[in-house]
Amino acid sequence: MSAATGFRAFTLASLMFGTFSAGSVAQAAIQLSPHRATYTISLDAAKAAKRVNAAQGQIVYEMRGSACAGYSVQLRQSTDLDTDGGGRLSTALSTATWEDGAGNAYRFRVSNTINGERPDEADGVAERRDGKLVVKATKPEVETIELAKGVLLPTQHVLEVLDAAARGDAILQAPVFDGSPDARKIYETLSVIGKPLTGSDGLEASAAKGDLAGRTRYPVVISYYEKGGSETTPDYIISFDLYDNGVSRALRLDYGDFALRGTLTSYEPLPQEACPK
Repeated sequence: MSAATGFRAFTLASLMFGTFSAGSVAQAAIQLSPHRATYTISLDAAKAAKRVNAAQGQIVYEMRGSACAGYSVQLRQSTDLDTDGGGRLSTALSTATWEDGAGNAYRFRVSNTINGERPDEADGVAERRDGKLVVKATKPEVETIELAKGVLLPTQHVLEVLDAAARGDAILQAPVFDGSPDARKIYETLSVIGKPLTGSDGLEASAAKGDLAGRTRYPVVISYYEKGGSETTPDYIISFDLYDNGVSRALRLDYGDFALRGTLTSYEPLPQEACPK
């Protein structure tokens, strides 16, 4: 991906969260924590960057809801890249989604602006019918798309990753739809899950206190491939530490030509919505 290309929506995203699959019983016991997290973006100096000299920006991620009420996620990412030619590439990405706890209904709205130009937008709803995901989009154009069976929504995907991690599985493969960038694209994902960690050495202050202190986390690397594409290398790779309640730290977004780091600078738990008894 070149520096001139718009950034992929980060859904912890890019992340982040059923008809559940075979792991449904274990997944039902996983409690995702409503929270607001802020990450400071910088260029990953560990990777030789092509056509990018520096980067700065911020990600603000907010998740609310519960398994019974559904999960709403809002994300805002602003990134400034200093390129080889001396020019600056500025992007502003915002996403707003809602997914029901059964993974059968989904609403999404995505807007990505580059250098203040007219934004690229995706907007629509999706419903699961007879196992298939049917998407009714209003942007970028009005259309209805029927996706194959077995496609996961973002919350389902996170639950699948956490379920696999709890079982000790190191690999998870799954197709995922989150609405970006064009309301129709499916990504094949390959998740590599590391062994659980609980120590606090090297953690940011915000990740070593409160309800995150001593909590189990898993190193996760997720590669995204465009479904049906001919490329054998991923479109992009996201890596992070995933806590067992769905919170993430130590973000790394690898776009091929360069990579960005996201450092957790603030974390705020939000009220948990109780399910009716």
